[in-house]
Amino acid sequence: MRTLIIVAIGIALSALLLMLFRRNAPTLRAVFATFAVAWVAVCGYNLWLGVTRAGYAVMEELPFFLANAGVPVLFAWWLQRRLQRPLRA
Repeated sequence: MRTLIIVAIGIALSALLLMLFRRNAPTLRAVFATFAVAWVAVCGYNLWLGVTRAGYAVMEELPFFLANAGVPVLFAWWLQRRLQRPLRA
């Protein structure tokens, strides 16, 4: 359940940030890059908490880290590419 909540927060945050800055393509790329780095850092902290505080092994936490970090970053990449595309008439 925690994984789903973290992924949902990441998707919502990336969509919010990209929609706020959707008018300018270079800014959109910078927002995506900043979000991706920051989100991976947040998920790395979550991984560290799972290993040091909850007592899980790194190999147990690694699939959850990849899901928590990967799904929102891939969604943000997809949305950023979609928002950069010119509208067709």
